[in-house]
Amino acid sequence: MARAGYQSLAAVLMGAAALNAAHAQGRFATDGIYAVDIVTRHGSCDRGYHWMIAVSGGRVSSAGDALMNASGRISRRGIVALAFERFGEIATAIGKLSQGKGSGIWSSPTLQCAGSWRATRRG
Repeated sequence: MARAGYQSLAAVLMGAAALNAAHAQGRFATDGIYAVDIVTRHGSCDRGYHWMIAVSGGRVSSAGDALMNASGRISRRGIVALAFERFGEIATAIGKLSQGKGSGIWSSPTLQCAGSWRATRRG
């Protein structure tokens, strides 16, 4: 992803953090545990990954035995803005969640890879 695109996504993530501060704590319709399947479409990253994330109050964290650190936000309207870090490599994801399912795109400026993702609520 070009540096300008990465900076734009960073702005989205910072905006999501500001939204989090503005919202009162409470349960979001998107809260739960999600299985996330990631597919690489560009670059030389592994062709697929499978991770679990937890969403609570719209905030995202890693779940299970994940070897990566997930952070970011899912708004009350299901807008996804996430960052993943693993072994010093960073990837960002944007998209939409609705009724326990979601999809979007991801990219990694450090690995120079990009692709798509799908998520399904598991709990």
